[in-house]
Amino acid sequence: MRQMRSSVFLMGPLLARFGEVQLYQPGGCAIGERKIDLHLRGLAALGADIEEKGSRIVCKAKRLTGAEIILDFPSVGATENIMMAAVLAKGRTTIVGAAREPEIQDLQRFLNELGAKVRGPVQTRFS
Repeated sequence: MRQMRSSVFLMGPLLARFGEVQLYQPGGCAIGERKIDLHLRGLAALGADIEEKGSRIVCKAKRLTGAEIILDFPSVGATENIMMAAVLAKGRTTIVGAAREPEIQDLQRFLNELGAKVRGPVQTRFS
């Protein structure tokens, strides 16, 4: 995982599905080091307990709960990760400042085909 940035995208769905996920800090980004703080803050807002143990990140949540999540900037990765976790959370989640790129819209359509209720693009909501 330290050589593959995309590993971080498993965090939200695995946490929502299994209640716990552990991963190493992602790396391997061709454009340089990028933080995952927006991902972590979004999952924490949904109710995850997050602990960093050296280069490992441990996220736990008995049950995620919908929340209003305000992103400092429209991060595609954080929006996707939060979306995937929020569809299994209890209640409604609103992402303020969510990214609106075509891949976000594709993920929204995909999640809706699986039974989620995702609306957007001004504010992406999940219930």
